Amino acid sequence: MEVSTTGDRVPVEAVELLEALLKGDDPVHRALRAQIPHLRVAGHCTCSCASIDLGLDETLTPAALIADDPVVAEAEVVDADGQPIGGVLVFAHAGYLSYLETYTWLDEQITQFPSPDRLR
Repeated sequence: MEVSTTGDRVPVEAVELLEALLKGDDPVHRALRAQIPHLRVAGHCTCSCASIDLGLDETLTPAALIADDPVVAEAEVVDADGQPIGGVLVFAHAGYLSYLETYTWLDEQITQFPSPDRLR
């Protein structure tokens, strides 16, 4: 992970993806969704994938009461033909969103965040 010193806002595509992945009505997903407006990009993956480290001022929103598993949401990514090409994972640490990962099973990286309609 390459650390970003800019603290850029999270791209709209990543926000849409996070909202889709955390759409559940359970208390954990509601608490994590409340963190999304406060997120900043804390780093980028050093390969060409779209994965980003997430950071936020933890005083702005409460922590979610998550289990020991750091993966709080996941989905498979499909291509235009509906064929699986990889996936996305959302991680949290100490109750706060911390990482949005894209991965592929193909030779080429997923270099842009997939739209929610490409999730399964």
